[in-house]
Amino acid sequence: MRPPSSLGAIPLIERLSELRATVGIINGRPELISRYHTSPLKIAKTFPLGSGNGKQLAVLQMDGSPGLLEGDRYVFDWELREGARLYATNQAYTRVHPCESGSDSRLYQRFMLGPEAILEWMPEPIMLFRNARFVSETEIDLADGSICVVGDIFCPGRLSRGEAFSFHSYDSKITVMYKGELVHYQRQKWEPARMQVDNVGCFGGYTHMGIFSVFSDRVTSDLVVRIREALESMEAIPDGVSWGVARTAKCGIVVQMAGHAAWKLQRLTLAAWDCVRLQLMDQPPLRFLKEAWMTRSNK
Repeated sequence: MRPPSSLGAIPLIERLSELRATVGIINGRPELISRYHTSPLKIAKTFPLGSGNGKQLAVLQMDGSPGLLEGDRYVFDWELREGARLYATNQAYTRVHPCESGSDSRLYQRFMLGPEAILEWMPEPIMLFRNARFVSETEIDLADGSICVVGDIFCPGRLSRGEAFSFHSYDSKITVMYKGELVHYQRQKWEPARMQVDNVGCFGGYTHMGIFSVFSDRVTSDLVVRIREALESMEAIPDGVSWGVARTAKCGIVVQMAGHAAWKLQRLTLAAWDCVRLQLMDQPPLRFLKEAWMTRSNK
C-alpha cells in the first residue's frame, strides 16, 4: 500500500551485491584461488575443461533473484593471474525490472588479466522491462599476451507483451586498458522516449543488438578477415540479421550485429567466437550449456 502523500515518498535504499574472484594456476590447471559473494549473486558451479595447453576453468554464475530491481547495484570483479584461462557465463537472462521512483539499476564489471591470461565472458542476453533504467560499466585491464573475449546481446523488452522499447533508459560503457594505456572506449545510450530508435544510425527497424568483442595485443588485421569469412560462410546464417566487423584503433576487434531475435544474434556470436578460439587461441570450439543448441540449423 502506498503511504499517504502527506508522509512523502519513501527513500529508495540502494542494495549492493558483489561477486569477486581470483583465478590462478594450481598443479598445472586454472582454479579458483579466492571467491567472495553476497546474496543474491553466487558461483553456482565450476567445471574443468580441456587438456594440455588448452586447460581452462568454466564458471557458471547465478543470480538467485528475479533480476535487477530499482536500487540494485551489482558488482562483478574477476582477476586472472598469469596464464589462467577462464570461461564464464550465467544461467539465465539478466532482467531489469521497472524503475518507477526515478532511480536506476546498475551493473559494474571489472576484469583484470595477467600476462598470457585468457577470459571468455559470454553471459546470456540482457532484457529491459517497461520503465526500466539501466546503467552498465565494464572495465578491462590487459597485460602482455592476454586475451579478453566479451559477448553482449541487448533485448528491448518482452515483445510478446508489447514492451518493445518501453524502457526508460539504457546506458552502457566499456573501457579497455592495455598496460595502463586507454586503448578502447565505447558508450551506448538509448532513451526511446527522447529519440527515434528506428532511425538509420540507431536500431534502423531492428529490435535486438549484439556486440562481440575481442581485445588483445595479439589481434591482427588478418583476424578481422578470418572472422568476416567465418560469418559469410555460415551454413545456417539466420534470416533478417545485419552485421559488420571492424578493428579498433588498437588491440581490439568488434563485431556489431542487429536482428529481431536474441537467438539469431547468439548464433552469429557463436560463429565469430569459434573463429577467435581457432585463430587466436589454437583451440577448438567450446560447446558448453547453451552453445549446444545454438548449432542447430533451423532458421
